Amino acid sequence: MTEVLFRDSAKGVQVVDDQEDRQYLLYMNGAQAGTMAYRIVGRRRVLLHTEVDMIFRGRGLSRILIQAVLDDLQRRQQKATIYCPAVDRFIHQRVEYAAVVDASHPGIWSA
Repeated sequence: MTEVLFRDSAKGVQVVDDQEDRQYLLYMNGAQAGTMAYRIVGRRRVLLHTEVDMIFRGRGLSRILIQAVLDDLQRRQQKATIYCPAVDRFIHQRVEYAAVVDASHPGIWSA
């Protein structure tokens, strides 16, 4: 099952949660441009690795993917364990997302 988390038709960007394969997918004009792998532990999401394909890099797409994921976790009132350096950097730059990190299982996150 997939669920659309974010869509910006003007920019041709969409982020979906592919729950079967446990990854978030980023599409640009219908082409898969990036992924974020995750695991589920209880009600917590363990965010493992974010990658944007080479031909799509330099457009800020990783920020769109990460923000869509964190916004969805906030909306669902779920916590995350961070093992992805890109997500870690994103949260350090936007401290309003720090509350998403599970304090008892932060991963590489350090406040």
